[in-house]
Amino acid sequence: MPPQIPSTPGLLIEEDTRAIVMRIHNPDRANAITDDILRAIVRRVERPRPDVRVIVLTGSGTRHFSSGLDLGDRTGPALAERLRRGEELLRGATAAIATCPCPVVAAINGAAFGGGLELAVACDWRIASDAAQLGMPATRLGVVYAPEGLAQFLAILGPARTRQLFLTGRPVSAERALVIGLVDQIVPAGELTSAVADTVADVIRAAPTAAAGTRAAITLLAGAPAPEAAATIERIRLEAYASAEFAEGLAAFRERRAPRWALPSAGDGAPRHDAG
Repeated sequence: MPPQIPSTPGLLIEEDTRAIVMRIHNPDRANAITDDILRAIVRRVERPRPDVRVIVLTGSGTRHFSSGLDLGDRTGPALAERLRRGEELLRGATAAIATCPCPVVAAINGAAFGGGLELAVACDWRIASDAAQLGMPATRLGVVYAPEGLAQFLAILGPARTRQLFLTGRPVSAERALVIGLVDQIVPAGELTSAVADTVADVIRAAPTAAAGTRAAITLLAGAPAPEAAATIERIRLEAYASAEFAEGLAAFRERRAPRWALPSAGDGAPRHDAG
């Protein structure tokens, strides 16, 4: 597609008459997602031009789709507040993708972690470079993931594989992601652009009203977590944010070391430490 790149903080836009490519662009922080990027995604997918038939979400460069929410250098209460705000905006972005009048396709050009992976999972389907790595490190940081995000992974992976992805925090290769259904197609890194172009061409061939109606019906049938379940999960998440484990998990991540979790001893109840 011939590029037209408006000035949008952290989100490069390429447009032609029927398709839009949005590139997450924060190269100094591995394409981490800022508040501005999330707001820009919402603006683009909520109100695309009437002639736009498909939107592609990808990352700039060849190494990173997105490393997740950009936490900056915040610590303590400021860090927890940043996460909460980021989660709120991320929830708005994934909801906007779900209700977009046209399909949104993720082109995973490199590493996709945390909130970056959640954005990709919110898309209608995912095409990945064979060099991509995908992971959910939330529990390694002491975070209980938001129910809306968990529900998206459950719908795609089922309970067992969702548990494995989140509870181990271990990244998976593109090949493994294809096996478990986390991505729908993998191609050699040098062929990702052409594979995405082929998908765009296929979508454009469909009748616009029928495509939009079918997409909306599938989204409605997929369902959402019950309100009482969401409330319970939110209480659990707040407890995790208030814990010493959360502070230790983020400190370990920034210091590039294994977290040292405090565990109760079998004797007097004094904590012992696990290197994790």
